[in-house]
Amino acid sequence: MEAILLATVGACSAAAAYELLGSENESSKVAHLRAARLCVRACGDALGRLAASRFVSWLLANDDWRECTSALTRKAASAQIETDESLTCTALLVATPVCGLVLGVLFDTWLCLPLCAGALAFGVPAAAAHMRDVQRKKTAEAMPMVFRTLAVAMGAGMTLVQAAEYTGAHVGGAVGEAFARLGLRLRCGTATESALEALTEELPAPGVGLLAVALTISHRTGSPLRGLFQRSARLVERQGEFERLLAVKTAQVRLSVRVVCLLPAVMVAILATISPDFQKGLGTPAGMGCVCAAALLDGLAVFIIRRLVAQVL
Repeated sequence: MEAILLATVGACSAAAAYELLGSENESSKVAHLRAARLCVRACGDALGRLAASRFVSWLLANDDWRECTSALTRKAASAQIETDESLTCTALLVATPVCGLVLGVLFDTWLCLPLCAGALAFGVPAAAAHMRDVQRKKTAEAMPMVFRTLAVAMGAGMTLVQAAEYTGAHVGGAVGEAFARLGLRLRCGTATESALEALTEELPAPGVGLLAVALTISHRTGSPLRGLFQRSARLVERQGEFERLLAVKTAQVRLSVRVVCLLPAVMVAILATISPDFQKGLGTPAGMGCVCAAALLDGLAVFIIRRLVAQVL
């Protein structure tokens, strides 16, 4: 059933393109535009039915796919395109074989289709990991401001609820939203320990555990702990400076590792796409065995490098 719907999407897209590009006469332009709108609407309906399939639901149950599709959905919403996560995931799945078929026709090889599928399979987790790393860095950069804002709020005699709401309003971003939710939980009657524990789970940033303990002590004893928050802000800033210095010192080594690890795979993909002689060799058992052995050795090298880096850091 999904294959029929996919073929329907392709046929409707082709028909819409033909109607839009074939309207040379002014008298038939309105009819062509109406036909194109009908084709686009049918294409959207087919995508909607594909989005309701079990395979799309299974993909969205994965954290990496859900995070990537959520980011793409937000970008589409910023461009005034109405969609949801299921439709975005379906469009991503449909675009992969289409790109593979187009590249296969251009380079006259069937290997473009599995290469595009592999790029999607490995690209989504890599993109999700990159977005999580970026979010973690943004959260870590916002933590000194959080400590200073709490120091000002608690030093002014605000309660824990008021201090959380004040921090959420002045910090902004994901960190501000987390403190706004903390204030909302406390106003709704959630226990202080439970609300702060939820905050530590939402913000995996340096100093959040210390912050939760300090806020609990402040709530129980009534102490503003202004000096502790200001000192914690300086310590978090120094930790961020050390991390940036370490990133600068190891940038050349990390770039070398990425080039050494990715270059063989990229070269094999390029040669398999554009070189007929390499395609013939790759189709033999000896050629495929050599490529598989090289992939295993490359994967072993990546594993060893990650173990060494984990021991150092």
